[in-house]
Amino acid sequence: MATLTFAARIPRLIALTLALGALAHAQVPAATPAALAGVDAYAAMDLANAWKGQPVTSYVTPQAVHFAFQDGQEVEVALPDDVMLVSVAPYLVRTHPCLTHYASGCQGELVDAPFHVRAALGDGTVVIDEVRPTMANGFVDLWLPRGHAIELTFELDGYRTVGVVTTHGDSPTCITTLQLAPSGG
Repeated sequence: MATLTFAARIPRLIALTLALGALAHAQVPAATPAALAGVDAYAAMDLANAWKGQPVTSYVTPQAVHFAFQDGQEVEVALPDDVMLVSVAPYLVRTHPCLTHYASGCQGELVDAPFHVRAALGDGTVVIDEVRPTMANGFVDLWLPRGHAIELTFELDGYRTVGVVTTHGDSPTCITTLQLAPSGG
């Protein structure tokens, strides 16, 4: 049986993502400020991702996950002091310029792609080394330690990209500049 290249699998990955997304949304609470009562930043980000397409604008800064509802209500859920969220959308052909990740709007090219992700601090300490699929929005959310320059490596089906992100108070939370290229090996 022939193995499909990553590019040939994209239509099937999109169909699978749509099917899984429909199932997941059946269990998600309605997009209301009340649903955010008492949640931590991790759960708030999960809801922000699940509520894409709902009547709420959600985005993440180095300080908090922010929600703006149609009735004018706004909710902020503070990020932990020791980590921040960086959302990364590796791409082959199509990307968009972005610094602040809008879970309600940003869309990456590669949906449900099982990337091997590695994140290493400057001293060589590896903080992530595992397979993580991109979500329905084409992004992988990475909770990374604050105050560092971190080398990220994404690998999938013979393609690879490497880049450095920072996790400071003024750092971008949306990384859309990591273009995949054949790894040659």
